[in-house]
Amino acid sequence: MKKKAEIKKYDANILENIGRDGDLLSLTDLWKAAGSPTTKAPKFWLDQEQTKGFIQATERILKVTQNYLLKVKRGKSGGSYAHKQIAFEYAQYLDPDLGVLVNETFFQRIEEEKNPDLIGQRYIKAYEKRGKSADWTAERLKSIGTRNMFTRTLAAHGVSGDGFRNCTNAIYEPLYGGTTNVIRAKKGLSKNQSIRDNMSKVELAAVGLIEALASDEIERKDIQGNAYCEITSRRASRTVANALIEHKKYII
Repeated sequence: MKKKAEIKKYDANILENIGRDGDLLSLTDLWKAAGSPTTKAPKFWLDQEQTKGFIQATERILKVTQNYLLKVKRGKSGGSYAHKQIAFEYAQYLDPDLGVLVNETFFQRIEEEKNPDLIGQRYIKAYEKRGKSADWTAERLKSIGTRNMFTRTLAAHGVSGDGFRNCTNAIYEPLYGGTTNVIRAKKGLSKNQSIRDNMSKVELAAVGLIEALASDEIERKDIQGNAYCEITSRRASRTVANALIEHKKYII
């Protein structure tokens, strides 16, 4: 675990790195981020009388049961998860600096709901820190909107379960010669890394166009169900992939 001196300045996007389970935040991730000792681990803090009193007050004011406020998960992404009120209290307990930053980040999200332009500004700053150019970031932000439109269209036309993954792979296969696993292998990405954050500007534009074409055909023809939407997605991808192949003849 990190020592406090090694993380004197927390990541400004701290909440982006904290695990979630629905509306609950990971207390375990907050504890790790603070580099706190084992004695301050969530299970010990939750057992303190003062903490129990705070949880009871939260139950009473929000009119909910403790099952709604706390959850313990097992496995790889396991740990203690809690309602934001409890998570913020725990962050303050771990380190006042962390508590202030977590609160400030949350308040920023509230302001972003009032003024969506602030969300775009946050994304731009985050990508700038990663060394991304302004035009790449603009394409990436546009791709987020296109992706959301595509998934909404799929859901509205009866796609469910593995259908979303299959439609996504249908888009990728003609372009990359394989599914997401193949793309990750080609780009040297881990499972936790975003494929689209590691696409070129042209790749982002191509995938966005495919999703727009597939969405348009699905809506115009009222295509329904996992299988038919997957076929439509693959057809749109082949159209764009063939165009890219033709284009490459003139630039190589």
